[in-house]
Amino acid sequence: MNALFSGLNRAECVSLMRRYPLSMGILAGRWLKLGEYQQILRALEQPILHLDLMDGHFCPQFTVGPWAIEQLPQQMIKDVHLMVDNPWPVVQASVKAGAHCVTLQVENTPHLHHMLHWLGEQNAEVAGGSMPVLRGISLCPATPLEQLMPLIEEIDIVQILAVNPGYGSKLHISALLRRIAQVVALLRAAGKRDSTLLAVDGSLTLDQLPQIIASGVDRVVSGSALFRNDALAENITRWLTTINAAKV
Repeated sequence: MNALFSGLNRAECVSLMRRYPLSMGILAGRWLKLGEYQQILRALEQPILHLDLMDGHFCPQFTVGPWAIEQLPQQMIKDVHLMVDNPWPVVQASVKAGAHCVTLQVENTPHLHHMLHWLGEQNAEVAGGSMPVLRGISLCPATPLEQLMPLIEEIDIVQILAVNPGYGSKLHISALLRRIAQVVALLRAAGKRDSTLLAVDGSLTLDQLPQIIASGVDRVVSGSALFRNDALAENITRWLTTINAAKV
């Protein structure tokens, strides 16, 4: 399903990504059913798998390492979010393992610009060729948005976390919407709104989607909600219907 990205430049990849407003948090599913999930996603034409890499330091949970990226179906777009201390070796290993999008936390390293610049020189294999690796920055709920500004020329994705990673505390929907509006304003002021994908991640619910999408968000990341009741196809269809209706 990732063949459509073959041969595209960075701006074209970002534009095409907007056709896929849902990134599925695969770790919330059962890995033994990965083949079944792939069939469902193929039928629904939804190619993006979101994979959280956590090391037990940046946030208390351990999940998986870059090795897991290689285990995901080759036809998918692998949207990798790094929540780790000392991310530089993990960045390199993730690209080597086949990540198509790599999103870094702004809070955990002084060398973000270097890593983003390096990512901007990398390509990832897709069916029929390759595409540029897309570079993202993610911000925890309490992180000042001004931290985006020195990096804004080096990023393709801004991801707003609605939840504190590794903990249960969430932003109230009104606070989340204000934060989204502030990011949109920053991107517009920098002339980067059209070339930057805006994402929200973190325990979102179906009833929140209309407001979130209407606020200007291009992509939502969801895991447990999509796998709830072992009804992946039905849940994805319901979420996509709600998202598309909110865009009108």
